[in-house]
Amino acid sequence: MPKEELYRTLQELRLELDKVHFDNESSRDSVSQSVTRLEDKLRQESLMSGDEFIVSELTEALQHFEETHPRITDLVGRVSDLLNKIGI
Repeated sequence: MPKEELYRTLQELRLELDKVHFDNESSRDSVSQSVTRLEDKLRQESLMSGDEFIVSELTEALQHFEETHPRITDLVGRVSDLLNKIGI
């Protein structure tokens, strides 16, 4: 089921983010808040069309990690694909 896979992928993403050194704590907070919002909406089953802005925020916050942390970039892409599969 895409929702279960999405939840697992968000957990993987959170674990990877814990390994990353952030030069700026506000960047860490921004990324963490986006992941938390997605996890909360998934638990509450309140993801709906229009919530894709959360993934956009997450992607934007992580853009400068694209070259140095390809695993994180891959996980964010997987989250986006899974949201697309469930209609978000």
